[in-house]
This record gives sequence, C-alpha cells and structure tokens, in this order.
Amino acid sequence: DIQLVRAAYYAMIELVDEQIGRVLDLLEETSQLERTLIIFNSDHGEMLGDHGLTRKGCRFYEGLVKVPLLWSWPALLMKGIVSDALVELTDIAPTLLEIVGLDIPRQMHGRSLLPILTGQSPPGDHREYVRSEYYDAQEHNQAFGTMYRDSRWKLVVYHGHPFGELYDMEDDPNEFTNLWDDPDVQGVKLQLMKASLDSTVLAMDIGPPLSPEANVN
Repeated sequence: DIQLVRAAYYAMIELVDEQIGRVLDLLEETSQLERTLIIFNSDHGEMLGDHGLTRKGCRFYEGLVKVPLLWSWPALLMKGIVSDALVELTDIAPTLLEIVGLDIPRQMHGRSLLPILTGQSPPGDHREYVRSEYYDAQEHNQAFGTMYRDSRWKLVVYHGHPFGELYDMEDDPNEFTNLWDDPDVQGVKLQLMKASLDSTVLAMDIGPPLSPEANVN
C-alpha cells in the first residue's frame, strides 16, 4: 500500500513540475522571465510511510515541515544561492513588502529574506529558530501541538498530554530517537520548553499599539 501511495504522490509531483515548466517556457518565449518574480513553495509535506505513517496531521517530522521555498527573479535576485537557514513561510509576505518598497507592519511574524536573496547576507544567517502550530485543524480531532526548532534541537509539545518529542537533529537527523524522557537532556528540554512558550506568547496578536497618552495599569 505504501508503494502505491508513494507512486501516486510522485505522479502528482511530476504533474505539477510539468505544468510549472509550461508557465516558465511561456514567460521565456514572451521575454517576461527576467522581470517576473517566481516563488515556489508548499504548505506542508507528506509522510509517505516514514515512521510507519501516511498523510499529515498533528505531527512535526521533517517530511511534513521541511518544505520547498524557491525564488527566482533574474532582474534582482542572485542566481545559484542555496540556503540552509531556518526560515518560515511567514517570511514570504515581508519579503514581498520590502521588494516593492512598503513598510513591514510590526505585527507581522515573518522576517524579510531579501538580504539573503540579493547576496547581502550569508545564506545560512536568518533565524535562530522556527516554529510550527497545529490547532484543532480537523473535525473530531481535538489535537493541539507546537514545534520549536533551532539549529540543533526539535521540541514537539502535545498540549494537554504528558508525552512529547525531543530530537537531536545533529546526531539523529531522521528523528528515530525520541529523547523526551531521557534523563541526560532534561535540562535541555526545560530550556527549549521555556523558549517555545516565549515564542508562542510573542506571536500572539496583542491588538493595536498603545498611544503615548494611554494610561497603562
């Protein structure tokens, strides 16, 4: 069954690839490719049998959260840049705003990628961490989970439950060894849980900015 699921998924990828190729060919034929900004990304991945799982859901394995993000605009962006920086899809909107010369609203969670895309910043220098959320997204599925990922560690908290996941992404990039209950890394887990909580609170919408005359109690 897994082989059939993978074959169907690969076929869909091939279909998407072919249709995007048609768009690119037309842009080139009509001399618009040089002045067209192209962004290719996905909202999530697919388990495809990894860890014995299929589809998606309240999971945060790399097969689901590590998605493509490709940029092309020969007139402005540097060619051939490959970045292994931690980025979020929330970074797309502020990047577009900076490209067109508009201010980035303070409440936006994303951070512009333009310095990397134009070669002004090192390709690996962007964020210290990324986060992902799953909040009761499916009917009859009372699941709430968050992921906090830095350059080495990935912490997954399933809210309302005593279990979770902790992976050392340097020593265990395929996420086979869950260190959540490992006594040797409980200090690390505590630090990551504090960082994850901070990042969740700091991402909240706290409303419009207070005026200088506001009386804060």
